Amino acid sequence: MEPAEKAAREILALIAATYRPTHEYVAADARRFGHLDMRFYERTTRLLGSNGFRTLADIEDRTITNSPNGVLMPVLVRTMLSRDGTVLAGLYHPRISRILLRVLLWLFRKLPGKVIDMETEFSDGSFVVTSNATSAAAIDLPATLISAEFLAASVTALAVFHRHAARVAAHLIARPGVTARAVSTLDELVASQNRMNAIKAAYRGEIGAVTKAELERLSMFGTSVAGDVHAAVMREQLKRAG
Repeated sequence: MEPAEKAAREILALIAATYRPTHEYVAADARRFGHLDMRFYERTTRLLGSNGFRTLADIEDRTITNSPNGVLMPVLVRTMLSRDGTVLAGLYHPRISRILLRVLLWLFRKLPGKVIDMETEFSDGSFVVTSNATSAAAIDLPATLISAEFLAASVTALAVFHRHAARVAAHLIARPGVTARAVSTLDELVASQNRMNAIKAAYRGEIGAVTKAELERLSMFGTSVAGDVHAAVMREQLKRAG
């Protein structure tokens, strides 16, 4: 099999497994995640806790963990809520599982860092997301439903929160009558996450899994390789459609 065809099949399998309308979230024991930087979790938990956040639960997204090709090691996500419950903070440390891929990503300065995500859902079904996961900016989102901004990886948790609060305020001004939804339980958090997952999955279906522009932004080796892979993705999809 040609490298582009092999990459195309892996990409389509990964998207099919990852962009599902419903993900399986399970309670997680932090002691089982020794491969992650737990000092990051504890330090950031204390910082946000001193600014009105409370820890809700440690969880694992098994849908992501069990995605094909073993791209990521199991990831602990520590979820925290703002004082009024309208801001969900997710702290996590993604680590690539395959040694060769880790080396390549390190060489090209694309290793994922330690992430602070802030999310707010609104009564009209829209979301505002603010994050320091810079690499995630390569993947498009339906902007009318998910307004996302990705800050530098070096930005602190409090800086992410303050920027998120400003963006939430602007979102509410632009949508008269819309209110921010509050979350208070893990079940409510999971339901909110899966509403966002459903939006993302539907959007992937609309654009045909992945665009050439996304592959170019993700590619470590230039736009020509991304073009070959995208063409292979299109051929594979036509083949599967019969």
